[in-house]
Amino acid sequence: MKVNQKLRAGVCLSLAAVTAAVVLMKLAPEAFAQGDPSSPQMPAAYPPVIDMHVHGTTVTPKDVKSLEAENVRYLFLAGLAADLRDWAGVDPARYLPSLVFPCDKGRAPITGRQCFEGTGDFPDLEWLRQELSAGRIRGFGEMGLQFLGMGPDDPRLEPFWQLAEEFDVPVALHLGPGPPGAAYDSNPVPFKSPHFRMAAGDPMQLEEVLLRHKRLRIFIMHAGWPRLESMIALMYAHPNVYVDTAALQAPFVVPRAGYYRYLRGLVEAGFGRRVMFGSDFPNHRRAGVEAILEAEFLTDEQKADILCSNAARFLRLDAEVCRP
Repeated sequence: MKVNQKLRAGVCLSLAAVTAAVVLMKLAPEAFAQGDPSSPQMPAAYPPVIDMHVHGTTVTPKDVKSLEAENVRYLFLAGLAADLRDWAGVDPARYLPSLVFPCDKGRAPITGRQCFEGTGDFPDLEWLRQELSAGRIRGFGEMGLQFLGMGPDDPRLEPFWQLAEEFDVPVALHLGPGPPGAAYDSNPVPFKSPHFRMAAGDPMQLEEVLLRHKRLRIFIMHAGWPRLESMIALMYAHPNVYVDTAALQAPFVVPRAGYYRYLRGLVEAGFGRRVMFGSDFPNHRRAGVEAILEAEFLTDEQKADILCSNAARFLRLDAEVCRP
């Protein structure tokens, strides 16, 4: 297998309900491996990190120790219902369990795993209300609407925006790239997404939702890449919108120079306190942290904000979680 084929396969494992498809792990194991925390690439001391983009199978409860070695203090864990049950025994002070939906006829994007009971695109509202009330689900997302060709203003989503606002849970919305050629049969993921639309990833499509639900706490996964101007416009108009940097650190998604241009654009527009770190790919978490630490255009305070403090504020965690 040529290197470029491996990188292409690695892209496929990112951006929606990535839950450890065995086929893809064989194609690009380097994109999934947790790695050895004592490897030479590991810095002597990591700064505190909150990872806002973690998938519930590619990172499992047994990986908590390796996360501690990387000084990851807290996770926003996007998982299918079955994955979240597997995490029930983990200290709840370490992670926020968030439900992945919608799903194409009940099957998760990319992997095709069963999302919830039934064959609908959405979870049952009464079941979801019960899970929220019990605290077993404390967030929505990753909401990979683009994989179903759906925009944030789709009327089918209105009951879920209402629930998120009612229970004051954070929402993680995928707006950005999917697998290469996602809508084509030739795309290399196991479960195809013929309805995927890049046009549905325009951040400005979220505006009417935000105006109807002004208390909604929402962050845009992948920072809306590559739509920098639309992302800046939305953040300027709506102070409750944050973004994460997930997958943008991976060179097979965005070259480092392109990532830095995008990140610098957000920071220079005045939104450095609303950018949060996300990994997406388990073995690219370290590269993601190092990309922030090595960004010469960021001050030390901005680096600490992006890696930890901004997420602590967004999630309403005690500031002590980010104490060095």
